[in-house]
Amino acid sequence: MASRASLICCGSLIVFLLLPQQGLNSKTPDVQIEMKNVRLHVDDGIVLNVARLRGVMISRKPGASPVFDDQRSYTLHVQSAEIGMSMVSLQALMNRHIFAYKGAPLEGLTVRAEGQRIKMKGTLHKGIGVPFSTTASVSATADGRLRLHTESMKALGIPAKGLLGLFGLELDDLISLKERRGIDVEDDDILISAGQVLPPPEIVGRLTRAVVRGNMLVQTFDQPGKPPPRPLTRPSPSARNYIYFGGGDVTFGKLTMHDADLQLIDLDPRDPFDFFPTRYHAQLVAGYSKNTPAKGLKTYMPDFEDLRRAPKGRGTPASSSQ
Repeated sequence: MASRASLICCGSLIVFLLLPQQGLNSKTPDVQIEMKNVRLHVDDGIVLNVARLRGVMISRKPGASPVFDDQRSYTLHVQSAEIGMSMVSLQALMNRHIFAYKGAPLEGLTVRAEGQRIKMKGTLHKGIGVPFSTTASVSATADGRLRLHTESMKALGIPAKGLLGLFGLELDDLISLKERRGIDVEDDDILISAGQVLPPPEIVGRLTRAVVRGNMLVQTFDQPGKPPPRPLTRPSPSARNYIYFGGGDVTFGKLTMHDADLQLIDLDPRDPFDFFPTRYHAQLVAGYSKNTPAKGLKTYMPDFEDLRRAPKGRGTPASSSQ
């Protein structure tokens, strides 16, 4: 059996995103996941600011372990989390994912915070392109979705009434949006199931609170009425910024780690751990790993943005006191 260090070097680590409520039925071993103070790049220009996250990774195939290389091979059940998204990232998400399809009713969206509300402008397609603007408050629905409640709307600078009338959506359009895009329109509300609007893996969880704080949309996930997740024993308990994988069997490429005990740790704890899952290899090469007496693995990595800004041919010094 190869060491965990060799497993990590040969494998591929895929990390995830956020949301809607669903039941979980799986007999495969659970892989615990915990994040703290992480800037998670889910795509170019889209970053999630994860203050904290606790979840479980569950294989879609009974009897098989989750495969990090295949984001469709597992679902992520978010038990508890606080995750922020800047207006810049939200704008990119709207344009590149939510309304990035042929025949979408909206395009060229700009998004900014306006107090505790979100101001959105763009072009509405109703035969011809019509400029529009809308201001919406944010909240969580009873079933754990994100609600954007429209408080004012204008098309061609003229006040408009009703989202359906403004957007010109028919029943078929609404069904397609809901089933394929995770978006529903009810009266003056846009309801978003973020687990569907984001790329795989599928995210399962319950949104309990959403607020605009400064330039950030901050979302809180929880499981009301259920006990909190049990504390985890990490290889480096003192690390401030990290991603941890614990317990269960996890497959990396052709190799499998049994009873996982892996902690990815920020080399520079002065700011959040900037991590890009699909480009993690450069961060891994520029860092270093340590095995623990309990056969766990601590992998120290520089921030992705630090590597991108570093002069060509020079890496980030690999040093840490943790």
